[in-house]
This record gives sequence, C-alpha cells and structure tokens, in this order.
Amino acid sequence: ALLALGHSVRVTGPAGFWKHRSVRMPYPVHRWPTLRGLWPEQVASLQLQLDTALWGYDIIHAHNTYPCGYTALKLRSRRGRPVVITPHGRDINRIPEVGHGLRLDPLLDRKITEAVRRADRVTAISSHIRAAVLEAGAPKDRVRLIPNGVDLARFSRPVSIDVRDWLGVAPDARLLITVGRYQPRKGFAHIVRAMSTVLATEPRARLVIIGDGSEALMPLLRELDLEDKVILTGPIMPAAHVLAGQPDPNGEPDHLAQLLGAGELYLSAGISSDAEGLSLAVLEAMAARLPVVATAISGATDVIDPDRNGVLVPPADTQAMAQGILRVLTQPALQQHMREQARDTVSAFSWTAVAQRYAELYQEALAERPR
Repeated sequence: ALLALGHSVRVTGPAGFWKHRSVRMPYPVHRWPTLRGLWPEQVASLQLQLDTALWGYDIIHAHNTYPCGYTALKLRSRRGRPVVITPHGRDINRIPEVGHGLRLDPLLDRKITEAVRRADRVTAISSHIRAAVLEAGAPKDRVRLIPNGVDLARFSRPVSIDVRDWLGVAPDARLLITVGRYQPRKGFAHIVRAMSTVLATEPRARLVIIGDGSEALMPLLRELDLEDKVILTGPIMPAAHVLAGQPDPNGEPDHLAQLLGAGELYLSAGISSDAEGLSLAVLEAMAARLPVVATAISGATDVIDPDRNGVLVPPADTQAMAQGILRVLTQPALQQHMREQARDTVSAFSWTAVAQRYAELYQEALAERPR
C-alpha cells in the first residue's frame, strides 16, 4: 500500500533466510542468516547496520519495541534519522498470571520503556496498547493511534471450493471459526467448553480452530467428547501469491480466506485486556462478512459494536460465550444484519487508509528530524 502511494519500501530482518528463499514479494525483503549464540538485539543490530550501510534509508519503522525498536534507536544515535516504533502486544503488555509479556523481565522492561520514551513516534494498534505505551513513559504528543490494516479484496472473493468437504464435515455443518497460535491467554479452552452448550441447541455446529499448537487442546476434546465436533486444522500458511497480492497462476485456493468466507461466525476469547492488541484475525473475519462473538477486551471493544456487527461477552465466561454464539446462530435476521455491518465497519481499516496514515506520520517525524 505504501508502494502505491509512491514510496520506496524495504523490509529487513525477518527470519527464514533459507526456508523462504524462493518467496518473491513486490518489494525487497532482506532475510539475513540467523547468528547463533548472540542476544536478539545483537543479531538485529548487526543485520540493521549492514542493511542500512548497503542500501541507505530515510526512516526506520520498527515493529515491536524489543529487539527491533531498541536496536533501531541505537542506530539513530549515530545516524540521526527518525525511528517509528509499533508495539504489537507481548512486547508492551503484561499478564503475570500466565507469564505473558516481555516486560515481566526487569532488564527487558528497562530497554522497552527506554525505547518508547526515546522514539520519534510510537503508534498504538488499539486503545489499550496506547494506554500501555503511555504507562511505560512515552511522551503523549508522540503517540498515535493507528490500527492494523486488512486486505479487503482478499477476503471479499467468492468461495470457490467445497470447504465442508475439505474439512470432512457434513454439508449442512454450521462453521464457527477462530484463528491464532495456541496460547492460554487467547482463551481457546473457553470456546471449546462453550461448544457443549452450543451443541445441545444446535447439533450441526462445528468449531474450526486454525493455528499452530492447537493439538494442546486434544486432552480437553477427549474429556468433553468433542473430538468429532471440533476440527484442528493446524496452521494454514498463505501461499506466496497471496502474500505478494498477486493472482495464482495455478489456481491454488487461498484456504484461510475460503474458510472465513464459508463460515457463519468468528470467535475471539482473549482472557484479559493484555491478551490482545487489535486482532488482525478479527478484522479479516469482519472483512469476510462474519459476525464476531468476542470477549470484551481491548481491541475487540475498539471494533465490535454490540448488536450491530457482533456480540461482546465477559472474559473467561464459558456460558456467556455459549449464549453469545447461540444468540447469533438462532436469529437469521440478526446474523444477516451483523454480516452487512461487519463489512461496513472494517472498510475503514483498509490497508490503503492505514498506509496513508503511516505516510503522514513519517512526514511528521522527518520534518522534526531532517536528514
């Protein structure tokens, strides 16, 4: 989207130097070899110094405060060019109960707070992230609320495959979908437990959990006798043509977009406001016209308007989650209304609109710290 606005963009530092060597994007992606035995910030520093020395730069946008933001500020102290930092959740939030958050480590907490205090601009993807950044000491006049963006075109395409056959479920199965790498803070266990209540009223309901690590839920599925009612797909990685925003010459489907397009409801069950920033998966589901039943935590409360595009329920409340699901499944008119409003809501989160806001932010930072 920034390219479309006329800017030159380079991505540096992501992992997968060998694994993703054949992936081609419409902009340069520099994957440097991992250097074993060094601290993350040492690896990031070496990669960034070499990359900028070879190809130059005007501004660095660092995603996550540590190690990327902290490292970029070290380079700024020598080069004098602006740094924008975007925290994404784990690097700024803390949930001591489940050991979640880099700032639980006193040394990392010092480095992260230093990063947000010194950055030229800090962006927050949700109101809760903004509050956490300010609590960490970021100057209020340097913090901007800019949400995640979503590829509206990708999640608007018609369903072209038999998704239920692909999943191995009945043709009349009603698909409830949730996406994310398994972590206790995301509340997947509460959704699974809610299914027992849901199935008593709607036996055709099937829960589809997409993401890495979901096999950790198997003991719970066996305990509740839900092994044939909950489908664990594992991670569904987008093909290279999807990442590059290009049509597939071989006709390979975009399975994630197809699943969302065939679903009836999206579920998000983070257990506290520190569990999420702004869920990209929720935005993608809304782009696919799915109503959302979500826990009333930061991120979800920023985009879910109850009874308009979804339902908000208390965190860690299994019965409330079940009742929220049934409320949408048993009222076709309400479900259709929420589908229409979900897409209308998420239209403001298009990557074009978000990229324009970032471009304006970059100009602000450059004006204060000229080359």
